[in-house]
Amino acid sequence: MKKVFYCQPDVATSVTCWSYTGMLFLLSLLLWLELTVFQIWTAISFLLFVLVAGIQLYKRRLVLTDDSVEFQTVLSFNNKKIRYQDIKDVELLKNGINITGKNAIITVVLKRKNAKKIYEVLSSQQ
Repeated sequence: MKKVFYCQPDVATSVTCWSYTGMLFLLSLLLWLELTVFQIWTAISFLLFVLVAGIQLYKRRLVLTDDSVEFQTVLSFNNKKIRYQDIKDVELLKNGINITGKNAIITVVLKRKNAKKIYEVLSSQQ
């Protein structure tokens, strides 16, 4: 069993990361409005925004495997893995899920339907 769900980190981290990504979009918009003719710098800054936004959307995943929950982040050395037997508590939130392990509390933001599926799987494992 390997189920993959796309998610975002907790609300504070998400706001910070997406604010920096939004600054890239505003930079490309500013360059487009300030320069009267189309410049390569406008295209480069907009493509950089699209690339960073795509990476943030598709690299952040929560993977349920047979024996653990893996949290994949944008930078792979920040990935976390919690075995099912190390999970102490699972809490369903309004906008995501909160998993309490031995050493950490991990909160992720995801769709309500996906949060319910993950909650059911993790609750049945306890």
